Amino acid sequence: MTQEVSRPRTEPAGHLGAAPVRYLALALLSLVLVAGCSTITTYKPGTAARPAKPMDYPVLVFTEDMTVPRRCEVIGTISIQDTKLTMFGGSIESEMKKVMATAREKGADAVQMKSIEVPNFSDANYRLTADLVGYTDTWETISLSEGEFTGYLRKNQRHLDPIEGVWDAQGLILHRIGIMRNTSKPGRDFVGFIFNTGNPTWHEGYKKMDIRRGTKPGTYIFDYYLDDFSERTTTVFLGENTAFTLALATLEDKIELITYSREP
Repeated sequence: MTQEVSRPRTEPAGHLGAAPVRYLALALLSLVLVAGCSTITTYKPGTAARPAKPMDYPVLVFTEDMTVPRRCEVIGTISIQDTKLTMFGGSIESEMKKVMATAREKGADAVQMKSIEVPNFSDANYRLTADLVGYTDTWETISLSEGEFTGYLRKNQRHLDPIEGVWDAQGLILHRIGIMRNTSKPGRDFVGFIFNTGNPTWHEGYKKMDIRRGTKPGTYIFDYYLDDFSERTTTVFLGENTAFTLALATLEDKIELITYSREP
């Protein structure tokens, strides 16, 4: 009786089993997908970078058809483009996070968009170019603390105009201002300036409004500066009231209401 001896099964040289091949293919596909969903960010410096700003600093963003309301210089230009391996699109939010992070790192005050291209058949991601800008002007500042201003009010209480005093604002960002007589700017009768605010782009003493008397008694014409430093003009009737409301058009063509109440 002949006993059959089992022999080990062998594969031809250079041949991989089906399972290892499948795993290798999946690994390569994953690598391509990971590489493909990224974009390339490049930065070209202009002037010297400024001190970095905190990561929560509210850098202002202006579209390509808007004018930055203050004199500024280009610190650098950032460009975000597709890679050749991109296989599916991302979001404008994720790309703007890169822009804002770079802006704060370079110490920019604002971002001026130059171009935004949406995904299409040949380019799967958003592509954009933007200038990072820093202000070069000096914003008018009233060098009075709230305590010093209170002293001014006490000293001149018999001759104060009804608009003069300390006013608290209610709106998107709470802040406190002082309004006092100031004619150092032609055509201006009063100036309103910041005491404190939750917006770090506005420092203590920054001018918030230029005010002149209206033609009717009790009325005032405000040249008001929004949080992005753009100017809006509106008329207010104060009379004997201890509060007034400004109706201001925003950049989004909406109306923002800001009510100021006089401190008792």
